[in-house]
Amino acid sequence: MSKNSYSFILAILICAFSSSILAQETCLQNAWKAYESDDYVNSIRYADQCIDDFGRKAMVIQQDCIQKGIPKPKLPITTDVERKKVFDRGLLNDVATACFVKGRSAESLYKKNKTKNRSYKTMAEDAYNMACEYYYGLCWNPKGWFWSPCDDAKLRLPID
Repeated sequence: MSKNSYSFILAILICAFSSSILAQETCLQNAWKAYESDDYVNSIRYADQCIDDFGRKAMVIQQDCIQKGIPKPKLPITTDVERKKVFDRGLLNDVATACFVKGRSAESLYKKNKTKNRSYKTMAEDAYNMACEYYYGLCWNPKGWFWSPCDDAKLRLPID
């Protein structure tokens, strides 16, 4: 088999693998879709479902990384080996991202009417802080790179 054939097969496998991992959990897919449609209440509901259903398992994955002495992922992720390691932590990635999506949704609801929606400010801040509890989690951008829900959450705090 030629080098080009191997490259082609590898590219197909990476695309197939990435597609299946991009939105591992339906609850996260739904949270993103609701957020992108400005349906923040349902976005929070779906994100909460993801956090409730998979948060414990995600923390077990993170604790395993810590116990094994695996360093926190550094961005950008540049090699296929690093990418695979991150994708293998799918539930952790999804929960960290769900926390971030919940934070963005609650922040949007708060900013719509700050006087009326003060509880959303607290919810957003709590969700952003929770995203940082899952600091090994990364989110895959379909344009081709990873980003850190924790790092982006820190940039949004404090909410004014």
